[in-house]
Amino acid sequence: MPTLDWTGKDEAIKAAKSVPYRLLEYDSELSCGDGDNLIVQGDNLEVLKSLLPFYRGRVKCIYIDPPYNTGAAFEHYDDNLEHSTWLSMMYPRLEFLREFLSDDGAIFISIDDNEQAYLKIICDEIFGRNNFVANFSWRKRTAKSDVPHGISQDCENILCYAKTDLFQGAIKGKERKYFETDDFPNRPWRFHDLTTQRTATERPNSFFTIVNPKNGKEYPANPNSTWRVTKETFQEYFQANRIIFPGDYPFLKISKPVLRYWKADDMKKAGDSFGMIAASTYLPTEVGMSQDGTKEITKIFGEKKFNFPKPSSLIEHLISIATLTDKSAIILDAFAGSGTTAHAVINLNAADGGNRKFILIETQDYCKTITAERVKRVGGNFRFYRLGEKLFDETGAINPAVTFEQLAAYIWFKCTGTPYTAEKTSPLIGIHNGVAYYLLRKTLTKKILATLPPHEGAKIIFGESCRISAEVLKSLGITFEQTPKDVR
Repeated sequence: MPTLDWTGKDEAIKAAKSVPYRLLEYDSELSCGDGDNLIVQGDNLEVLKSLLPFYRGRVKCIYIDPPYNTGAAFEHYDDNLEHSTWLSMMYPRLEFLREFLSDDGAIFISIDDNEQAYLKIICDEIFGRNNFVANFSWRKRTAKSDVPHGISQDCENILCYAKTDLFQGAIKGKERKYFETDDFPNRPWRFHDLTTQRTATERPNSFFTIVNPKNGKEYPANPNSTWRVTKETFQEYFQANRIIFPGDYPFLKISKPVLRYWKADDMKKAGDSFGMIAASTYLPTEVGMSQDGTKEITKIFGEKKFNFPKPSSLIEHLISIATLTDKSAIILDAFAGSGTTAHAVINLNAADGGNRKFILIETQDYCKTITAERVKRVGGNFRFYRLGEKLFDETGAINPAVTFEQLAAYIWFKCTGTPYTAEKTSPLIGIHNGVAYYLLRKTLTKKILATLPPHEGAKIIFGESCRISAEVLKSLGITFEQTPKDVR
């Protein structure tokens, strides 16, 4: 596969690994209500690193509208970077963003012709060329007459990449009756295993027993490999006739439920039987143009507050493609700008009764006066955070401002590579692949060991020091890790 080289690429590749983990400081005055929506102010590379332990693999849809590197008058971004500097800025951020995506998730990236070709190559490298989904064409304006060479560049690109081949996009079509069962064998169906490699601790909402409504047979979730769906999304898939149970079709040799889906070339013929049809890369005029985004934000604030915001209808359309069958999805925007992505999520939830959540990241100070204020004015609720201190101080010690939960999240992610979702202060922070992880903010002694929640299997205990001999620890199946030395 072709790759792109530029001055500084080696440093750009290393950048994601060298970013320090920082705390996120909650601001109750700038927050609006409660819930799971987040707006975070700070350098997006550092914010992404700080959010990763909590959201790795959980985001269904990412939309970003990064600076285009055109030299245009974008007062909010340094939009006149050299190509190499722009690529070095984008590369580590895209690496992080890929880690946030769920296995069936996708990222949409707005870009114009100046960097589209370069962006496509580095996305092929980061996401994998096989995971390229599409290049959507968005008409941003009507043609201008006074332009170089007499050619008006009226369209922008929106590159879409999937995390894996589990991503399946669609848009809403006409509701019709489901397929007749005898038609099923003649259609080019494919199947996905409904289980994941995630544990019940990691995905509590997916740890439940699936019951076949036809015969009452139960299929309990495995605590070490939960279902890919929640109870709610299972019901949606079942109502859409996409859950196949053992025995439904004699020619299918399966021992547990599977999810069926259709190939893209069959969707035009069959997709709207499920109320879904294939999405086109030629975006419809209903998604609006750049002038519509300007009118929208002007109406909200009573004046023009931001240059060239995307219309929320455009982002709403893209999010809908990725989350039509997952109305509880998490949506992430790491270049939040004026907050259009959150506005689109709010509109989409209102239209289809969904409960999608958003995470916005914005570096600039207008994060408070424009981004957050816009979301508030269009009826959104969110918790507002700022990028805080580093987890470790200059001497390498753990910052005293770090809470137990923050340290637990960092250790859990470092050891397991999965997000920490528990909200508790128990020394037992979780079990992963049969190994129990404990965190103590004090010395491990035999007396303290006797008070820890029991676990039949290997145990890793993090603490400030240990007064139990290595021989005793080994006999008990315990590995001791010292903080902060062994967590940096």
